[in-house]
Amino acid sequence: MAKDLTMATEPKEPRAPNMIMPVFIGFCTAMLAGGIAGYNQTAINSGDPALAPWVGPVAAIAFGVAAITLYIRSHADYFRRWSPRKRLYWASIFGAGLLGMVSAITLQASGGDLYSNAALTPTVAIALSVLWVVGLAISLVVYHRSVDDHERQAYHLGALWGFYAFVFPCPVWWVLHRAGLAPPIDAMILFVASLVVNALVYLWFKFR
Repeated sequence: MAKDLTMATEPKEPRAPNMIMPVFIGFCTAMLAGGIAGYNQTAINSGDPALAPWVGPVAAIAFGVAAITLYIRSHADYFRRWSPRKRLYWASIFGAGLLGMVSAITLQASGGDLYSNAALTPTVAIALSVLWVVGLAISLVVYHRSVDDHERQAYHLGALWGFYAFVFPCPVWWVLHRAGLAPPIDAMILFVASLVVNALVYLWFKFR
C-alpha cells in the first residue's frame, strides 16, 4: 500500500496587529473632541445655541472606547496568547493613557487646556481630582504587579531624573520671580517638563 504522505498542517501563528492603530484611534478621539469644542466656541461667539458641555467628552470617549474595543476583538486570537503578566502590563499602560486623554478632553470641554489657569466649575474640578488620584493609583498598582526587574529599574531611573527635572528649576524660577526677573511660576510647565524627562530616561534604559 502506498504510504499516505499527507502531513497535518500546523495551526498558523496569529498575525501581530498593527500597533500604530491604537495611536491613530487616540489621535482621532482627540480630534473629535477638539472639533466639537471648536464648534461650541464658534456657536457661542456667534450667539447661536451650543451643545451641552458634556456632549463633546462623552461623544469622543464613546468613539475611542468603541474603536479600541473593535480593534481588540478583531485581533482576539493574538491577544489571547498573551501571558497574564503581559495583559496586566498593557492594561496599566492603556489605563494611564485613557486617564490622560479623558482629563485633557474634559479640560478642553470646560473651556481650558493643560496650560490654562482659567476658572473651572467645582463639579469639573472635583471630578478631575478624583479621576486623577484614583485612576493613577489603580494604574500604578496594576503596573507594579506586572513588571520585571529590567522594567522596574528603567522606571526607577526615569522617576529619579523626572524628580531632578522638577527640583532643580522650581526654586530657581521661584526666587527669580520674587526678584522680578521671571514670570510667575507655572506648576504645569514644570509638571510636563518632569514627565518628558521621565519618559525619555525611562525609554532609554528600557530599550537601549
